[in-house]
Amino acid sequence: MKRSAQGLGVAVVCVLVACAMLFFFATDGAVENPEDLNDTQGISSVAMYLVILIILTATSVALTGLGSVIQVFLNHQPFSLRMGLYVLTNTPLSLTSLMGALISVIYTYDTVSGVVAALLFSLSFALVLLGAPERSK
Repeated sequence: MKRSAQGLGVAVVCVLVACAMLFFFATDGAVENPEDLNDTQGISSVAMYLVILIILTATSVALTGLGSVIQVFLNHQPFSLRMGLYVLTNTPLSLTSLMGALISVIYTYDTVSGVVAALLFSLSFALVLLGAPERSK
C-alpha cells in the first residue's frame, strides 16, 4: 500500500511540474496564427489547451488525493472494491497525463522544456498504471 501511495505522489508531482514547465517556459514563443505571423489578434490554440489542461489537472489531482485518503480506510476491504475505487479516482489523472503529453508533443516539440514536459506526463501515466493496489495476503 505504501509503495502505491508513493508512486501516486510522484505521478501527481510529475503532472504538476510538467504543467508548470508548459506554462512558464514552453508556450512563450507560441504564435497566435501559424499561417499568418503578422496576425497577432486572439489567443493561441496552445494557450487555450494549456488552460483546459490546468483545470483538468487541478480536478484530477484533487480526485486522486481524495481516492488515496479513502484507500487508507478501505485497506481491509475486498480487492475488487479497492481496485474499483482506484480506477474511478485515478482515471482522470491518467487521461490528463495523456492529454498533456499529446499537447506537449504537438505544440511544443521544438523546445527542450516541451520535450521534458512530455516525458514527465508520460512518466506520470506509467506511475498511475503501476500504482494499482495489490491483493492482500
